[in-house]
Amino acid sequence: MPSAKTILPALLLGLTSCQTAPDYPTTLDMTTWSVAAMDPATGDVGVASASCVSSLADALAALVPGKGAAATQAGFNINNRNVVYEALQEGLTAEEIIERVTDPAVDSMTNRRQYGVVTLNDGAVHVAGFTAPSRLGVTGEPEPTRWAGVMGDPKWAVTVQGNTLVNERVVADGLEAFRWDDPTGFNTLSDRLMRALEAGAVAGGDVRCNNETTRQTAAMAFIVVARGGDEPYATESIGMSDQGTSAAPWLAISVAVERGGDNPLLELRLRYDRWRRGADVGR
Repeated sequence: MPSAKTILPALLLGLTSCQTAPDYPTTLDMTTWSVAAMDPATGDVGVASASCVSSLADALAALVPGKGAAATQAGFNINNRNVVYEALQEGLTAEEIIERVTDPAVDSMTNRRQYGVVTLNDGAVHVAGFTAPSRLGVTGEPEPTRWAGVMGDPKWAVTVQGNTLVNERVVADGLEAFRWDDPTGFNTLSDRLMRALEAGAVAGGDVRCNNETTRQTAAMAFIVVARGGDEPYATESIGMSDQGTSAAPWLAISVAVERGGDNPLLELRLRYDRWRRGADVGR
């Protein structure tokens, strides 16, 4: 008669085999504002983003240490994110990546896309972005109700982009916050990404998360950073996060809440500060 010691592992194995892989979505609509940047001196790369979509959106980020970072957003799928990710690994410039991913032969739905890309090529920083013309600037009927666009600065190796925003200050203030030097010394790439994202929230964030009684600004927020010597990184699927796993990059924090709840950037900041206290951020 089999012993309990042999039966238990068999039962656990059976339970494991019955479990199915999560059914991740193949598309994500209107992921909203993001910051993609790198440190040319170290090769560190990172992306931070927030949106009123109540789903983990880490998949919009593509990180290739030493080469560049990119955000693929608005209405996007994993395939066009992968086009950007592969182009980064090939060493294309930001402008060349935008040209490739917006080619109708590559993607027939560029009218739903938005991109922000920063690359380092032969010692020179390149920044480029794209917003579908139908979403660019102030739109909304009967009154203008949302803004979309991209602002970048190659001097600082950063690009900030967003759509369905309260106003252009979400992007403009985010860019300015990234460039600001904290006199207390909190000026690593991850520090700058965090305060840029927070500045966008202070400016109003995603118009869909605000109403007469609530100014939530977002329902999802994340930050991912890979160091100069790390492997390229992008999540396998939309709706997943590698935080807390061996697949995660050096820094990976992601928070998603329900619309109408607390601003996820509050939790993101708490977890980031906790992470930073124990992280080796010096060089």
